[in-house]
Amino acid sequence: MFWAYLGGMALFLLASAEIEPIQSAEGATNNSSEVMDTRSDENSIDPIAKRNHNPKFPYIVSIGANSNGYYKHLCMGVIIAKEFVLTAAHCIKRPRGSKPRKLYVAGGSDRLNSFSQTRFFVVSILTHPHFKILGGHDIGIVRVFPRFPLDNVRFRAIKFQSKERQGGGLKASLLGWGRVTIKMVKILEDLSFQTMDNEVCFRKHRFRFLTSSEICAMHFNGSRGGCDGDSGGPLINLKTEFLYGLLSYTRKACQPRTPYAFTRISTHSNWIEESMPKMLQIRINPGNYTKWKDRQ
Repeated sequence: MFWAYLGGMALFLLASAEIEPIQSAEGATNNSSEVMDTRSDENSIDPIAKRNHNPKFPYIVSIGANSNGYYKHLCMGVIIAKEFVLTAAHCIKRPRGSKPRKLYVAGGSDRLNSFSQTRFFVVSILTHPHFKILGGHDIGIVRVFPRFPLDNVRFRAIKFQSKERQGGGLKASLLGWGRVTIKMVKILEDLSFQTMDNEVCFRKHRFRFLTSSEICAMHFNGSRGGCDGDSGGPLINLKTEFLYGLLSYTRKACQPRTPYAFTRISTHSNWIEESMPKMLQIRINPGNYTKWKDRQ
């Protein structure tokens, strides 16, 4: 029964439960990174991207990898500062003994894999020290280079500093692109959810691994729920832009009208605030370039 239940938690990527220190995405030293061709910094915006439409949700980004020269979407992320993104720990944590992989962040547009998106390097990551698969604290911080040009048009940071613990009955949205194939252009989707008390989720819906560091929410409208490509996506009040949680797991990916577990932001806001200054202590040396086949 345990293994059947564990196998059903479809949103988890292969990950280690060991504590992982801040490290370079390039896997070498903490003072190494690369600089993208035609990417933006605070003073310049990609001229191709600038000509395209502005995003409805400028705080949403994709976290992905380079697959033979093409951008491969892996997970969702949300901008919280000029250099930082929040996401699920299982999206960025590597199995023990495996080589770190290069990760990238794409944002500035609701259209994934379009020319209107700008790509950034992930130069360091940090996962919560108490993160365990199906054990809570599924949250991580990503540092990017160059910094996001926070113009409140294509890029904007969202507030996360609330200590207020949310209960049941709150209407919210999960923002995500869902399952995406390489080179597929896809529009960001808004999925309707409502939070429920953890006790109800635990007893009525048999979410036996739900912890106090998580918040449970039911998908209640639309043809699909959260898919594996939505991992790390924000559970958010769109009117107030209040961030409740980050998508962690469910029994069956994409299933509509079923509960999903989200990492609770209010539980981790102190850890987030304390971790960002530590990550900024890592020195970044711009290096060579990444060439994208879909950007030629």
